[in-house]
Amino acid sequence: MKFSKYAQTALAAANAGADVLMKYYQKTLNVEYKGITDPVSQADKNSQKAVIKVIKDIFPQHGVLAEEDGVNEIKKDYCWIIDPLDGTVNFVHGVPLFCVSIGLKYKNEIIVGVIYSPVMKEIFIAEKGKGAYLNGKRIKVSDTSKLIRSLAVTGFPYELEGRRKRVFGNFENIVSCAQGIRRLGSAALDMAYVACGRFDFFWEETLKPWDIAAGIIIVKEAGGIVTDYNGTKNYFSSSTLLAANKKLHKQVLKILNETK
Repeated sequence: MKFSKYAQTALAAANAGADVLMKYYQKTLNVEYKGITDPVSQADKNSQKAVIKVIKDIFPQHGVLAEEDGVNEIKKDYCWIIDPLDGTVNFVHGVPLFCVSIGLKYKNEIIVGVIYSPVMKEIFIAEKGKGAYLNGKRIKVSDTSKLIRSLAVTGFPYELEGRRKRVFGNFENIVSCAQGIRRLGSAALDMAYVACGRFDFFWEETLKPWDIAAGIIIVKEAGGIVTDYNGTKNYFSSSTLLAANKKLHKQVLKILNETK
């Protein structure tokens, strides 16, 4: 597949960020906390610098929205939405499930996404209208149609205050009708794994744009559906998200709206 300069830049930037992460992986880290359980280290910050440098060297006029250090230029027509290390808790503990996640938004739509899992050596990439790929091979969502045969994946918010009933209510309702549920600790990888059919659906709330931007286009280009819990595309503002194959999406959406 011949990708555009945008997608090629996203790939180069993800590689640059991943190179930084691997220099710190399983080494002694200077870990700080943005909340009670929400860590950040020099690995996150230096990966972000490397990612942004690659992008700005090629597209200096483009905007950037990134997790660390408050970089926010979301209002520009072209805006790169960056998570330099998705799965920081895993990374800090030496668990290999983490990634660099980069999405490119044009106006109100994500048009390019790259998720690079360096330990696993897996690169997921998608561009609007060109399909989704894992290490160069076309991928698609599963065709599972029965919830009892489905394998789901989810995550839990760092802060549960005010949403405990819904979060655990949804978990209980889905675990009772699915074959199983996994919790990897990286929303970006959760969505990438839905895109390639390893999981049948993913749901979570209180997600930030950088958690899901790349995954949105990758799942869509793999034939899946991505909405918020209301069935709309307001996932950035509502901070709720469901990514699923077309056969399960409505079934899961109904369950997610049973608990308020």
